[in-house]
Amino acid sequence: MGVKLNSLFESKKIKIAELSGKAIAIDAFNWIFQFLTTIRMADGSYLTDSKGRVTTHLNGLFYRSVSLLENRIKPVFVFDGKAPKFKKETLLERERTKEEAMEKMKHAVTLEEKAMYMRRLARIDDYIIDSSKELLSYLGIPYIQAPAEGEAQAAVLSQQGKVFAAASQDYDTLLFGAKRVVRNLNITNKKKVSGKGITTAVSPEVIDANYNLNKLGISREQLIILSLFVGTDYNRGVDGIGPKKALKLVKEKNREELFNAYDFRADYDINEIYNYFISPNTVDVDKDLSPGKIEKDKLIRFLCDEHSFSRERVTQYLEKLKIEDNSLSLYG
Repeated sequence: MGVKLNSLFESKKIKIAELSGKAIAIDAFNWIFQFLTTIRMADGSYLTDSKGRVTTHLNGLFYRSVSLLENRIKPVFVFDGKAPKFKKETLLERERTKEEAMEKMKHAVTLEEKAMYMRRLARIDDYIIDSSKELLSYLGIPYIQAPAEGEAQAAVLSQQGKVFAAASQDYDTLLFGAKRVVRNLNITNKKKVSGKGITTAVSPEVIDANYNLNKLGISREQLIILSLFVGTDYNRGVDGIGPKKALKLVKEKNREELFNAYDFRADYDINEIYNYFISPNTVDVDKDLSPGKIEKDKLIRFLCDEHSFSRERVTQYLEKLKIEDNSLSLYG
């Protein structure tokens, strides 16, 4: 879900070439969930291989990753670990949404209706995670297993200067301290609208945290409080207060006054949630985050022999990377 800050934050549209040579930390679950909800058969079912295993996520991950590498972008995927206790209500709400979609799907009349509800049943399981990591390893793309929230880990990498930006559609990454957030990191400049069967034109955009905080006249700490007013994945927000009113409040009163005066509709102490945004559960990363060697034979065996991808199409995409040997490092 994420916190709704789009009415306050200003982004800068960019061309994909402007990210050439830059390392980008990608919220893996964010991307995989996009693929699972948008890359479907006409009846709403997943793409599968000859053994019935889901390949929708591998399809999206392979073709988009190759496009990033072709544009000399250095992706670093970050996978979620165990969700913090504060996220319990959000996760329960997601389950309720899936149950509701399942019930509505039983009574769907048209193929379009059925497909719409099936998309809402997307779920990331161990097989999807493990096969995604295996694919990335053959592409030579580094990945990090976060102990908790992937977007928090990506934000810390940005904060530490180990990557240029964190890529996510959610604004929460800014609360965790990312210096920059890249949205719409899609080479095709098209985005499928989940559940509607249509595409819309989008451009990559960068949100610069310091620029926006200075423009708003607040600190990151105040931004977190503002977001708690609006509602996050960890609390439901204060009734009747939107982003603009919350902005005014954080400028007028300090954290203690605000936390004592308002009901943030949280199942846990609001100070504890605030402190988690300040210092999330992450790991220190000291390994090289540059792309490594692409293992062409293993990649083709994994996609084509094991998961029924078109050998011709996979080969065509790999040719874009000008792989001459059995393996190749794109960055020397």
